[in-house]
Amino acid sequence: MIGTKDLFSILTLAGLVTLCSCKNKDSDPTDMSAYFGGKIIQPRSNYVLFCKDNHVLDTLYINENNEFGKKFDLLNPGMYIIKYGNNYKYVYFDKNDSLYLRINTQDFENLSSYYGKGSEKNNFLLELFAYTREDYNNTEHIYSKPYKYFKRSVDSLKDLRTAMYLRRKTEIGWSKGFDLYAKAIIDFSTYCRLEGYSFIRNRYEALENDTLPSDYFNFRKNIDINKEHFSEFKPFTQYIALFLSSITHQKNISDPLQKGLLRIQIVDSLISNEKIKNKILNDIAYSYLLEDQNIDNNNIFLKKYVSMSKDSVHIKEIKSLLKNINSFKKESPLKDLNFRDRNMNVIQLKDTIKQPTLIYFWTKNSLAHFKNANHRIEEIHKKHPQLAFICINIDNDQRVLTLLDRMQTNSHTIYLQSEDFEKLREKWILLKLNRAIYINSNGTINDGFVNIFDKNLSL
Repeated sequence: MIGTKDLFSILTLAGLVTLCSCKNKDSDPTDMSAYFGGKIIQPRSNYVLFCKDNHVLDTLYINENNEFGKKFDLLNPGMYIIKYGNNYKYVYFDKNDSLYLRINTQDFENLSSYYGKGSEKNNFLLELFAYTREDYNNTEHIYSKPYKYFKRSVDSLKDLRTAMYLRRKTEIGWSKGFDLYAKAIIDFSTYCRLEGYSFIRNRYEALENDTLPSDYFNFRKNIDINKEHFSEFKPFTQYIALFLSSITHQKNISDPLQKGLLRIQIVDSLISNEKIKNKILNDIAYSYLLEDQNIDNNNIFLKKYVSMSKDSVHIKEIKSLLKNINSFKKESPLKDLNFRDRNMNVIQLKDTIKQPTLIYFWTKNSLAHFKNANHRIEEIHKKHPQLAFICINIDNDQRVLTLLDRMQTNSHTIYLQSEDFEKLREKWILLKLNRAIYINSNGTINDGFVNIFDKNLSL
């Protein structure tokens, strides 16, 4: 709930900026000024990064009133990214927009909103992403259903979101540039489901005789994978990841190195836009290095990756990642960090680990994963009763552990929350939710890169 003081601050700041920028700016084609500011509720960092694609345009520092802001003399219309800690949001600027963003760090995903000129379309963007997360959690069951059921569900959901999109488009009347992204969120959500179903369904024996139609992948003809606007747009990059997984699955390749090399080859042959190619190659490298910890294989992969990528910054990041991965070799001590238990007490893992322990992770933004992970841990517990289990939440919302009171949890699992996810991500190289860490009773690493969903899991 926004208090009177907050609301007055928001409206005054956004209103003054709008008034100061309304002197025939729309009729002046040379005036490309715009304003961006905001307020952080319970800030955990003293600055906000304002980015275009993956490049920082400006660092906006937070003052004693927890506010930040800047008037840009030149800001071209387009999609920008705001980064705060490990969190980020998209924001679209049309000519002379004056936007004020209110962020509550207790629930970064849901308790955020825009005010000022250009706020309607950007609040719709927040709404659309929220529905996408909700849809993901609510449709997990359809991947185990026969094709006809799956197709009806996907079509119905797309029709529902398209109707919402068309209604809001009429009400707000946004620009063609913004429309490109709004429509893409809906389209790529659908494409992701279609790609995912093509190989996830194979996990279910009941679908063994349920074949896909010969024209199943015709939807790919509608996708321009060289559209540079989408190079850093998550709905697009998520789709490309699933597209590559689908192709490698069709070729029945299971070896991590061969999968990684094939994906690089596919990207090199299909993607001509250098910006997109470098981004996807970087994503492939991150994914591969977290899947295969064989040093010889890593060197082969790195050589191939470096020969294909033209981005020196990405190459440096990948080499640094490889160095950090090597610090997780067997018998190395696990780098300890601060965590909070369900009573909000600060603890360290070394005070918790008394026996061989499997550490796994969850986020409120993927409750389907939480449910599946806990179910999988139950299976592992039955086979390995000597193990202890720690489940770590990676959200920046301190209230998120209270959700556990309303969710199905495992009685033999200790649930904790990371105090600083950015530090956790960096120190523990946490880039995948299905990652787990197997720890010896003395706190050293037994296996730093366990996939809890691996059917051949050996502990």
